[in-house]
Amino acid sequence: MTALFLFVPVAASHADDSDSGGGIGIRLMDIPEATQDDPRARSYIVDNLPPGTTIERRVEVQNSTPEPQSVAVYASAAEVKDGSFVGLAREAQNELTGWISMDTPTVELAAGESAEVTVRIAVPKDAAEAEQYAVLWAEVRSAPSPDTQIINASRVGIRVYLSVGPGNGPPAAFNIGDLAAGRSADGAPQVTADVTNTGGRALDVQGELALIDGPGGLSAGPASLDGTVTIAPGETTPVSVTLAPELPAGPWHAQLDLKSGLVTAQAEADLTFSDAAAVPADEPDHRIIISALAAVILLGAAAFWLLRRRRAAA
Repeated sequence: MTALFLFVPVAASHADDSDSGGGIGIRLMDIPEATQDDPRARSYIVDNLPPGTTIERRVEVQNSTPEPQSVAVYASAAEVKDGSFVGLAREAQNELTGWISMDTPTVELAAGESAEVTVRIAVPKDAAEAEQYAVLWAEVRSAPSPDTQIINASRVGIRVYLSVGPGNGPPAAFNIGDLAAGRSADGAPQVTADVTNTGGRALDVQGELALIDGPGGLSAGPASLDGTVTIAPGETTPVSVTLAPELPAGPWHAQLDLKSGLVTAQAEADLTFSDAAAVPADEPDHRIIISALAAVILLGAAAFWLLRRRRAAA
């Protein structure tokens, strides 16, 4: 039997809202007092636990569809890859998913109904000190199609960042490399930089770019980062800000402000964007070639006309 999964991004709170006039949702209800000020902790489970510790978190599963739904609640492994937090298939497991259990693995919800599910994370006494990732999923599946035996599935989830170690664990930290001016594939001005996670916790980097002291004293921005970038400890990942195509080339003074939770960093540089209309030095200018060909054709036509007149006069 083949299953076709229609997944939504991990950070979303509802699945299939646009297609059905409603969807399945899941949200975190408990936020630890120590992380009340951390915006990441309002959406995700972000914690550091010593070995041998057990915690419980409540989540609410919602059915805003017009039909009753049987919702499976489970955990799968996740990974940080190429700047994204990626929730894997249900079958993908790691140490962290083995520590996670739910008091109600399947929730039966009438249309418009919601229910609480208690999630327990029990870290064994011999757990290694490291950070691991998982997703708490709420998933619905259709009955198999009689003709194709394909199952349509949709799920939505909550990220889990769990660091195992004594105390509060190594702090989150990062630095920003040199800013570089370039252009996107469609020619829009773009500022890029490498961000290195120098701490012990995964980062969800967001931020803004401001341009000042431009041509004629112009300013531009702030413009938001091209999406949230997730970076694992010790990893370096590029971030970018794409600007309006009509932005003058410069020079500009650029200031990039990034944050992940309560951790912030800033980088500045003087930048000038290349001319989008410029022809690379190692490539021929096709406009010149076309003009030269047209001139050759016109000269050839004139010579042919003169030759015919001389023959006629003879």
